[in-house]
Amino acid sequence: MAHHFDHKTIRQLLLFAVVAETQSVRKAAVKLNLSVPSLLNQLNDLEESLNLKFLRRSPRGVSLTEEGKAALPSIELFITQAEQLYYSLNQMRKDSCGILTVGANAEAMLFWVPDFKKQVKADFPKIEIFTKEVDSRDVEIEVSEGLISFGIGLFKDLDDKRLRLIPLRRERPIILLPKGHRLTANREIFLKDLRGEEFVFHRREVAPKYFDELVRICENKGGFTPRICHEVQSSSRQMAYVSCGQGIAMLGESFKDWIPKNIVARPIVDAPAEIQLSLVWNPLVHSSIRDLVLNKITSNK
Repeated sequence: MAHHFDHKTIRQLLLFAVVAETQSVRKAAVKLNLSVPSLLNQLNDLEESLNLKFLRRSPRGVSLTEEGKAALPSIELFITQAEQLYYSLNQMRKDSCGILTVGANAEAMLFWVPDFKKQVKADFPKIEIFTKEVDSRDVEIEVSEGLISFGIGLFKDLDDKRLRLIPLRRERPIILLPKGHRLTANREIFLKDLRGEEFVFHRREVAPKYFDELVRICENKGGFTPRICHEVQSSSRQMAYVSCGQGIAMLGESFKDWIPKNIVARPIVDAPAEIQLSLVWNPLVHSSIRDLVLNKITSNK
């Protein structure tokens, strides 16, 4: 098969991705074990060969141009696929018969995926699981495009009706309070007790259905719309803000064993078990290995 692509460009695109990640040529050079002049030469060569300007340089550091911002998602996807290929090749050396790629949000990677991998290994010793982090909002896209075998996220229904869903777990929310908060004296909390409080929420664009579900619980069961003072990227950042006394947060009860010492967790007595972790797959994408594991999952439910 003839290839007309300059393979040197692949390496240079990977170098650019590291610079974009660190926002610094110097830090990227250290990470890549290159000298700064050598890295700059590679980046200059990349921009000249493609006739595109990816980076804007200033005394403060580097920033992405519009072309750089547009190219970066495709480069990151290429890196992810390369990681999966490398993992698959390693598993072939270990006599693996197949790889399943699971895309999961960070919460599922903490609480569900490790047990899932252990169970798959027990039932199917020659099947390996490759896991990558995927925000709940992107699960449907990656499953529908065949980029992952299974997707796991915080939602109860699907926008893409071609896909299929299995609920894995339903939880009640718990409330996280900074030490010294007036409500820490209560052993149990009711939703009405939270009216007027300032909340730290998971950013809506990362997990829109999860965000909307928590708002709906407050409105339908507590009679108030939460006053959100911070929207953050992850559950760990929610806990960080609560720990600093800058709001309270609602998380699934799986987190109760992960609460840092500066935070008090309390059950919400009248909150329904509506936080759902779901597994999604695309029946239009053929995969005998996926279906083998899927049959085992459904038979155990």
